[in-house]
Amino acid sequence: MIQQNLIKAFIGVLALITVMAVLGFVYEDEMTAVTTWVVDRVGFLGLAVILMVTDTLVTPFPPDILLAVIVKSPLSDNWPVYVGILGMVSVVAGMTGYGIGRWLGHFRWCQRLFGEFKEDHRNFLRKYGFWGVALGSVTPLPYSVTCWTAGVLGIRWTKVLAASALFRVPRFYAYYWLLSTSGSLFSTG
Repeated sequence: MIQQNLIKAFIGVLALITVMAVLGFVYEDEMTAVTTWVVDRVGFLGLAVILMVTDTLVTPFPPDILLAVIVKSPLSDNWPVYVGILGMVSVVAGMTGYGIGRWLGHFRWCQRLFGEFKEDHRNFLRKYGFWGVALGSVTPLPYSVTCWTAGVLGIRWTKVLAASALFRVPRFYAYYWLLSTSGSLFSTG
């Protein structure tokens, strides 16, 4: 199961890099214009709020889009600060999602939905809960789903926070680097 998830994550990252490289090469001027327009309209605070909402709630909006905005906008001048802040906002959003999951775990319908899974996999969760959250923190899959599930299943909040902080923030830096260098993969100069 873990090996399959790692393979899926690798394929997802590879697909993301390929798509961003092709888009960055073919539509570089257009992407720069659009991302600059977005930053001019909502600012960095707006980007952080968007990330807070999308990483707290279960949405199909990946944070990598916001990283692409930073790559192709004037924010790229101070990217280490902005990417780090977005990484921390994502961890806070994940912990908020974890809290939502803990709250949902008190409802009977949710207990029935996850109860059998929880009983069957209790030892696995105790042993690998940290690594499950760590894996969910670095893959392109919705991080919010990982955190909600961790909350519903009652994984200790300290494990969720530690895994998120140790893996989510570096993931933002790694993905930023991949996005910022992928456009140059096809450049001729």
